[in-house]
Amino acid sequence: MRILVDTNIGGPIVFALRNAGHDVAWMNEDDRRMADPNILARAVREDRLLITYDTDFGELTFFERLPAHCGVVLFRIAQSVTEAERAQLIVHNLAAPITWPGLFWVINVRKRPLPIQ
Repeated sequence: MRILVDTNIGGPIVFALRNAGHDVAWMNEDDRRMADPNILARAVREDRLLITYDTDFGELTFFERLPAHCGVVLFRIAQSVTEAERAQLIVHNLAAPITWPGLFWVINVRKRPLPIQ
């Protein structure tokens, strides 16, 4: 899968995606200062699924109606989830047999310890 990773997603996740066989472009390697509308335009132009932690992309796609037919996945992952766990969760979710383009996905992940019995 062709993926564009926003600047707010860390290197371990990018490397895990690449190790899983995805063609990944990472904004931290290309242009860390690019504005969100331009990041979205790049994802569309290059036909890459955009993954981010940034809720601004929802506003850009739904309120400003910027093109996003490439698909956007907004991960909302709790602070208690480690970077290694995040990488596993994101790779696992993107491996699902789902049609990503043309949709805005929000994937919420929370982690809580169970009460001791």
